[in-house]
Amino acid sequence: MVIQTLWDRFWQWVVDRLHGLTLSLHHIPALQTAVTVILATLAVVLIARLAYVALSRDTAVWGTRHGRGGMAALTDPWSEAQRLATLGDFTGAAHALYAALLGAIARREPVRLHDSKTVGDYARELRGLASPRFGGFREFARAYETVVYGLGSCDRARYDRLLALATPLVQAPA
Repeated sequence: MVIQTLWDRFWQWVVDRLHGLTLSLHHIPALQTAVTVILATLAVVLIARLAYVALSRDTAVWGTRHGRGGMAALTDPWSEAQRLATLGDFTGAAHALYAALLGAIARREPVRLHDSKTVGDYARELRGLASPRFGGFREFARAYETVVYGLGSCDRARYDRLLALATPLVQAPA
């Protein structure tokens, strides 16, 4: 309630300042036109930016990040994991495998994906839902956290373990 009041006061202050500015501009028509064009342009840019952010959140394919700047918007993380493993990038493949697993779980459970959530956040969410996928996800999470946060890299053996843990969860029927 207090925050709303502060917000309203802020906007009232902005409107009052803009109103005062426009009243003072009545004496200089060219300046009035220039300020109007600038304010209109700023308003259009702001609205366009807000629309872009809203649309990108709604339509973005969930991706995961890793050390080289991230895999933004993976369209098929399962295939990407296989491709990276074939190239010998087991760390990148592990991250893509994690993205594939989260995508599969989100399709089957009321879990909301977000970049700021950790492996533990998803495990707690699945436990809270009493999901039958919780046990398998917890095992994957333990192995994945060791790779990502413990060792910082993944080798062939660890990737194969992650793949074995993820496969039944990703390929399970809905």
